[in-house]
Amino acid sequence: KEQAEQIESLKVDQEENTADAQKLGLTKIKELTKRSAAELKPLQSMLESSRAANRASVSEQQRLEKKIDADSKTISKLQKTIKEQAEQIESLKVDQEENTADAQKLGLTKIKELTK
Repeated sequence: KEQAEQIESLKVDQEENTADAQKLGLTKIKELTKRSAAELKPLQSMLESSRAANRASVSEQQRLEKKIDADSKTISKLQKTIKEQAEQIESLKVDQEENTADAQKLGLTKIKELTK
């Protein structure tokens, strides 16, 4: 009978110890969860900052690409204008040479007429 009571008492002790161990385990899990959450907050903040910087960088890159495209178009227009102006200058040089030759001929003709 005493042994049966001791066995029963040991069973109760074992159940209490198991319950205590479970409570201790849950307490430890809660502590670790709190610590993990606390450590996670700065990492989440860093991630958000990184994402915001990335969005700003992408936006700036798109702005620069548009500016480069617009500048390229402007350069092409200027190159075309310069080419046209160079052609006009060349044409004016030819016209000037022809006018100079015509003026010289006219001058010679006038001189001949006056010397006759």
